[in-house]
Amino acid sequence: MVVAYFEWPCVSVLFEVFVLRKKYLKAVCFAVSFGGALPAVADPSFGFGVSFIFGGDVAVGARIFSTDEAESGALALGLDYKFKAQSFRPNVGIAYLDEDFYIDLSLGYDTNAAELDYGIGVGATFEVEKEKKAPSTTTTTTTTTTPTPPPTTPTTPDTDL
Repeated sequence: MVVAYFEWPCVSVLFEVFVLRKKYLKAVCFAVSFGGALPAVADPSFGFGVSFIFGGDVAVGARIFSTDEAESGALALGLDYKFKAQSFRPNVGIAYLDEDFYIDLSLGYDTNAAELDYGIGVGATFEVEKEKKAPSTTTTTTTTTTPTPPPTTPTTPDTDL
């Protein structure tokens, strides 16, 4: 960071506030506008469940998933509370989502022990939707035909000769 030195201290402060801060303001505005212009890929969904931590601990926690489509894989970001260690466990992982449940594998950070651990979890999901099928674009046309009567043969009266 370049600091300008001027004879009068008030000029130095004004230069720092209006010129140097303006550069940071431009960078922040650019980053926010660029991030806001990206298209949204999918709506998130949420879940609450139980995780079994390798090493013998059990945790309960909440998850946010990267998609809301049922019967699909998703990235998961969560926060668990470990009962045995009595610590929080922020985690990331992958999950399989169904309409009403999830199964996930996660990598977490035990805040008390300051170490990484692995876990497997299961729980209930919310705001997960089964993919709606698009209406069919093929049309079927039905034609009605009137039945034709069977051909008639001319009958002649029976006469005995």
